[in-house]
Amino acid sequence: LNNSRFMKKLSAIIVLFLCSFFNSIEQDTIITVEGDKIVGRAIKMSHPTNECFYENKSGNEKEIDIDEIYSIRDSSGKETVYYKQDTLKGFYNNPEEMQQYIAGILDAKKTFKSPVTTYVGAGLSVSAVAAIGLTGGGLLFWTPVIPVGYAGVMLTSKPDVEKITQTIPEPKRNEKYITGYVTQVKKKRVNNAIMGSLGALLLGWVVYLPLTGM
Repeated sequence: LNNSRFMKKLSAIIVLFLCSFFNSIEQDTIITVEGDKIVGRAIKMSHPTNECFYENKSGNEKEIDIDEIYSIRDSSGKETVYYKQDTLKGFYNNPEEMQQYIAGILDAKKTFKSPVTTYVGAGLSVSAVAAIGLTGGGLLFWTPVIPVGYAGVMLTSKPDVEKITQTIPEPKRNEKYITGYVTQVKKKRVNNAIMGSLGALLLGWVVYLPLTGM
C-alpha cells in the first residue's frame, strides 16, 4: 500500500515536471519595434482590436499592440514578421530596413558595455554625499539631483558614431544597423548613469545617515 502511494506521488511529480519542461520549451519570442524581446506562449492575435494576447512566464495574460510588434519567433525558430511600413503611424522603414535596425539594437544589447559611465556616476554621487557631509549635511536631500542631472547629460550627449562604427563588422555596416546600434548605446549609457549614480547615492545615505543621527 505504501509503495503504491509512493508510486502515485512519484508519477504525479514526473508529470508536473514534464508539463513544466515542455511548456518552457514551447515558448515563443515577441520582438518589438523597439528591439525588446518578450518571451510568451499561447499567443493570440485579435485584429479587430489590433491587440496581441500572450501568457508570460508566470502564466499571466498580457497584451501588446500589434503595431508594436516587429516579429514573433516560435519555439522551432520560425519567424513571422508582422511589421508593416506605415508613414502615418511613424513607421518609415521598410521591413528589410527595420530588420537591420532591430539587428543593430539586439547586437548592441549583447556586445556594448559602458562601465565608465557607471563608474563616473558612482563617483559623482559618493563625492557629493561626502562633500555635503563635511559641510554639515544640510543639503543632503538635494543629492538625488545628481543621478537625474547626470542621466540628462548622457541623454543629450552624442555618442562617437565614427568610433562605434569601427567596432562593427564590415558586412553589417549599413545605415539602419548603425542607427539601431547607436540608439541602444544611448539607452545603455543613460541606464548605466542612473544605476551607477543612484546606487552609489543610496549607499552613501546608508553609510552617512546613521553617523549623523539623521
